[in-house]
Amino acid sequence: MPTKYRLARADFTHTRHFRRLHGTFFSYSYGIISGRSLPGAACVVSRKVASSAVARNRIKRRARGPLLELLKGFKAPLIIIATAKKAATEASSAEIAAEIASLSTKLQ
Repeated sequence: MPTKYRLARADFTHTRHFRRLHGTFFSYSYGIISGRSLPGAACVVSRKVASSAVARNRIKRRARGPLLELLKGFKAPLIIIATAKKAATEASSAEIAAEIASLSTKLQ
């Protein structure tokens, strides 16, 4: 993901008042931070979801591409944090992309 769309640690502190959506593979927290000028996204995968680093990175890689395409459609400084669920370890790239595409219709 390009640097301009990445989130800093400080951006995560504002997520307490965000709205949440729940999908099959991810739970999404989204909201607007006034200090940012561009939208941003992050994918979070805990050790409880996937114990090996290889599996965690695979889930993140599969989610970043569709999230980037989603962000390019927004002009507001929207922040999306995708937190993986256990089902994401067995999901294919196409299934994850389809879920994130359906997320775009819910956000607009």
